[in-house]
Amino acid sequence: MTKVFGIGLSKTGTTSLYAALALLGYKTITYRHMAEIGMHSWFRGDFKIDHLDGIDAATDLPVAPFFRELDQAYPGSKFILTKRPIEGWQKSITRQFNQTSQQRHLPSFARDTHLATYGIWGVNEDRLTQVSKDHEIAVRDHFSNRPDDLLVLNFFKNDGWAELCAFLGNEVPDIAFPNV
Repeated sequence: MTKVFGIGLSKTGTTSLYAALALLGYKTITYRHMAEIGMHSWFRGDFKIDHLDGIDAATDLPVAPFFRELDQAYPGSKFILTKRPIEGWQKSITRQFNQTSQQRHLPSFARDTHLATYGIWGVNEDRLTQVSKDHEIAVRDHFSNRPDDLLVLNFFKNDGWAELCAFLGNEVPDIAFPNV
């Protein structure tokens, strides 16, 4: 099975994508699984350890900031950029980061993931908006000559099974698309 990477930023539907891929039969991991695995080598730029051996799909952070390295490490993979309207995204991510920044003893994996993705610790709406825009531009640019390797999904505009299954070559299941 071809590896699939969900490379959307936090709060763009990455958990819904995780659930959808699992329902399609992919052995899928998301942030909480990657935190358990450790994957600290990624933050040092070391992708020699195959943390994803036996895994079909990975979504959420820290996958997003390392899409280029993952593309190189796993040739032939498929990439899915989840996105949402910026206003709703900003409110959601600000709420999440405000809760996280109040934790006194945040695990190093969470801190390193946050810094690798957003370049700051805490909330700065201008910075977050710029990171979101820059990430989408970088992803689209990276895959500009390979449109069959990138799918852009916006669950907040009713994208779902039809788009995902067409991209992956799966049949559309007869169940509602997950909204997690």
